[in-house]
Amino acid sequence: MGYGIQIFGADGGGEFLVQDTDLNMINYQITASGQASSISQSSVSDARLFVNGNVSGTQSQYVCTTISGGNYNFHKINYTFNNSNLENISLTAVSVNYIILKQMNAISNSGNNYGIQLFTNNGTVAFDSRRILTNSSFYFSDSKGATTVSGNFGTISSDGDSYVDIEAMYSLILTNSQEDTASGIRWNGTGTASNRIQFLNFFNQQGRGGGSSTITAYRSNFNTIVLGKVR
Repeated sequence: MGYGIQIFGADGGGEFLVQDTDLNMINYQITASGQASSISQSSVSDARLFVNGNVSGTQSQYVCTTISGGNYNFHKINYTFNNSNLENISLTAVSVNYIILKQMNAISNSGNNYGIQLFTNNGTVAFDSRRILTNSSFYFSDSKGATTVSGNFGTISSDGDSYVDIEAMYSLILTNSQEDTASGIRWNGTGTASNRIQFLNFFNQQGRGGGSSTITAYRSNFNTIVLGKVR
């Protein structure tokens, strides 16, 4: 660092960088966390939503999202196997652990009207101590570039305590439809072990070629999968 201000935090995991004006970065803060089966879209406005599926009834199930009623809704993907094809696709509501992250410039002040405020070189709020709403901290721990994780039950991470950005999750499962598609993630337990977090991304066609069977095409991740952890 040539000049400016550095702010460091410290917890049980050690010391970590909170802000460095020389890097011209905008700080993220946790604005909400908990366990839920749906999250309002308004609470995620100008924010990022990360989830972890190590919850009773959800663990070891592939979790996807739907959007309805102004909410992000979480579901497990139910299916049966016919050789390598997926059949009898349906969704069941489940709960997940969640964390909402917002950039400092998108958070309103809380508490007394004094503290430390830092700006980027274009005048955007990079850090404001009045906008720290919780005692928890979160860091981006890993990422998987587009098309690098197989949608055929590919491994995302060996760290089951990681949260994943919901941008990697979606579904379009319609009753009596000839086509189904979904992208889901499952957590196979906490701690570190092989295949702790896996990826399923598929497109189904029923009756292809005039028959009655289902044909499943597995697809790798379309965009970057971002992972993070609570410190």
